[in-house]
Amino acid sequence: MTPLYEKMGLPSNIVYIRSIKHDELPSEILENIDESIPLFAVYAEDGQQIALVEDQQVAFELAQEHKFSLHSVH
Repeated sequence: MTPLYEKMGLPSNIVYIRSIKHDELPSEILENIDESIPLFAVYAEDGQQIALVEDQQVAFELAQEHKFSLHSVH
């Protein structure tokens, strides 16, 4: 079975999670998001955003569910 990161064309299964400001998002996404809700993004090690969610715990669970390896960034 091919790992998800390979199916997605990612360099590895390493990801990181960070909060994201609403003004970092394209306007077409902002049209559908309540700006009072905090957002968290999951990024591949090459910086490609692969998910956007409204809860940090959901971001962690998403990464674990798909067998990504979480790493902290500073």
